[in-house]
Formats: sequence, structure tokens, C-alpha cells
Amino acid sequence: MYTWDIAALVGSAADAQPYAVVLLNTPIPHAHVRTFERIWTHASERICADGAANRLYDLALDQLPLPTQICGDLDSIRPQVRAHYEAQHVPVVLRPSQYATDLQKGIQAVEDLEGDQPRRLILFGGLTGRLDQTAHTLHVLWQLAPDTPSEKSVTDPTDSRGGVLKKRAVTISVSENSVTLLLPKGEHTLVHNRQLLGKTCGILPLGSSAHVSTRGLEWNLNGELSSLGGFLSTSNHLAPDGDGTVCVQTDSPVYWTVELKEDAVITKAQ
Repeated sequence: MYTWDIAALVGSAADAQPYAVVLLNTPIPHAHVRTFERIWTHASERICADGAANRLYDLALDQLPLPTQICGDLDSIRPQVRAHYEAQHVPVVLRPSQYATDLQKGIQAVEDLEGDQPRRLILFGGLTGRLDQTAHTLHVLWQLAPDTPSEKSVTDPTDSRGGVLKKRAVTISVSENSVTLLLPKGEHTLVHNRQLLGKTCGILPLGSSAHVSTRGLEWNLNGELSSLGGFLSTSNHLAPDGDGTVCVQTDSPVYWTVELKEDAVITKAQ
């Protein structure tokens, strides 16, 4: 049995367990800047994946903590941005492997910093923009998820690590208007704070077909086979008369995605 409290990561961090955040080189949505500030400020490790340093710099929010590290192949970070952060003693680390993406290199930086006790991990960005980058973010969520099969990565002849990542208990992706995670095979309880998260949600069996049963949705599933080319539960809703708790049982890994409310809506509700 798995329990996921999404709001414990994207909401108030007062009682949150330690977590790390990797910022990707995609736009930080204006409608979610306060959500980003909250996530970034309270993280134990803050990693910019190469050009993500440009995104952070361009926010021009002086009160934000500095990155713990900027890393990647460093072909996207602007020279003046690199100079700005190096002047403030932020490590800018070249990770040259062509067998790993900047996202994977950012996660490997987290692995190096956290030691033997893996943090919970937030990937900020990565599910907007180019389709191939979106697919790669979903691929990385699969790589990291517990109890999911991972094929052996292509070997980098100059770096044994390549794009290999260690499994960790909790990884979520926060992007424009959505929060996404991978649910391994088994039973799951998902807790949703309705002040932070909207009603729209979906269950996506992108690795293989899955028999899925749910409770707590407006249109529950009852063990139907869900697959690409077959039946998909997209644009579903959290039950309007429920407390935001959803139970999912699946015989194969599936992606869970739920709407993230805009900052203005969250503030109005608080």
C-alpha cells in the first residue's frame, strides 16, 4: 500500500520532510511563481539543470535562496548568468556525458549531495513545451519510481554512470497547471488538498496496458483495461462530494496527473 500526500510537497512546508528540487530549462509559469518560490525556498538541495539557471536569474527575485549547484553540459546557461552565480560561490559543474540529459545529470547531482538517505524529489518543469522533452520527463519518473522495471541504460564508454538513476520513494513533477507522478503496480491512496489542487485529473497507462480500479473520482474505474489505443481515463474529476482522497488499484504502473490551481486562486481560497 502506497500513500501519496501531494500537498505536503507543493503546499506549506512547515511539516514537510526534507526534499530536493531540480529546476528544468522550461519557462516558470507566471501563474505559478509563488508555488515555485515556496518549493524552491524550502528545499534541502536546489539544483538548476544547465539553462534552468537562466530561468531562475530572469525571475529577478532577490529573496530566493541561491542554487546549491548548477550542472549539465553547460551549453545553455548564458555567460552573464554563469558569472553572476559563480561570483556568489555557486558551484557550476560540467557533466559532459552525452548519454545523460541535463535532467538526469541534475538528479545525479542530488544523489551525490544526499548520500545514503534519498530525499523526496520535485522536478519543476519538464511537462510543457516540446513533446520529446515531455516524454523524457515521463521516462525519468519511470526510472525513479519504486518497484518499476527499468531496462539497462546505454553504456557511456567514458562514464560508467551514463543516464542511470537510483530509485527513490517519492518523485513528482510540477509543471504548468499540473502535478504528475508514477504509481507502481499495487494499491495507492492519494491525498489532495482541494485548496491547492483542482478537480481535473487523469490516469495514464503509458508503459503498458493496466487494469485499474478507483474510488473517489466522479467517474470511477472498475477494473477496465486501460491502454493507449484503447480506453483512457483523461479529464476525469475528483469526486465533487469527497474530501479529495482517491484510491487507485492497478496491476501495472500508471501515471497520475492532477490539476494545480493558479497562485491567485490558491491565495483567494486561503
